[in-house]
Amino acid sequence: MILIYEFAVGEDPGELSKRLWANSIGHRIMPSDRGMQVWLYDPNHIGAATAVIQQWQQHPEMAVSAKVKLKPSGIAATFLGSPVTTLILLLTATVALLTSLGEDLATVSWFTITPFYVSGNSLHFLTLDQVLEQGQWWRLLTPAFLHFGMMHIVFNSLWIWDLGRKIEQLVGKLAYLIGFLLVAVGSNLAQFVIDEYPVFGGLSGVVYGLVGFAWLLPLLLPRIPTLISKPLMVFFLIWLALGYTDLLGSVGLGNMANTAHLSGLVGGICGALLVRLVFRRLGSKF
Repeated sequence: MILIYEFAVGEDPGELSKRLWANSIGHRIMPSDRGMQVWLYDPNHIGAATAVIQQWQQHPEMAVSAKVKLKPSGIAATFLGSPVTTLILLLTATVALLTSLGEDLATVSWFTITPFYVSGNSLHFLTLDQVLEQGQWWRLLTPAFLHFGMMHIVFNSLWIWDLGRKIEQLVGKLAYLIGFLLVAVGSNLAQFVIDEYPVFGGLSGVVYGLVGFAWLLPLLLPRIPTLISKPLMVFFLIWLALGYTDLLGSVGLGNMANTAHLSGLVGGICGALLVRLVFRRLGSKF
């Protein structure tokens, strides 16, 4: 759930609740140490709920049945309500089709952090300095959209869709986009600098960034609802640790971009700390 409003002293929660239900906006009125609060069930209703609240504040005499213009509902509205997350997944699917899920190495080389080619049993690639001198700065980002196999892309896409939408609705499109770019580029750079091997990819670094952010932010700002459960957090940490062993490779799951995972997690944690700092500077009620 998403916190949308805190009632001031003397405001009637029941009146606003009636208006929200009249506009088919699912919500819950909950008490807190600062007073009564309105929490939304569906993040896609934030815009409509805000409009209802403004109407209620500005025109309290208006009939409860008066409705505001709601956003479209359905699948299209779900995607349009999280445009950055949707764009990330569309780009990921496009790259997967172009590269045949990582099997077409010639096309894969378009998206790796440095271009490469195979000669005999050897892999040859440019240094990162050479790539950047040629102006191919986009290569710092594009490995995030590369995936190798169906399980790889499905696992990452599901978590981007689940956690990404929640966080995009929580922090806003621009902040979410900036965070995505920073974590994606940072995890790609860390992976290449540490392993010195260009053939890696995936949204896993970003997923771990979302996980770190979703875990820490509600701890720093208790009024933010839980974004990820403790068992899931434990699962991701165990998966991260297993990546540093030979176990996953021995069962056919391949090698993990462990540095990208760890640096993404650290990036997400840093993002949560930054949001907490911003809220404190702004004197937020959270």
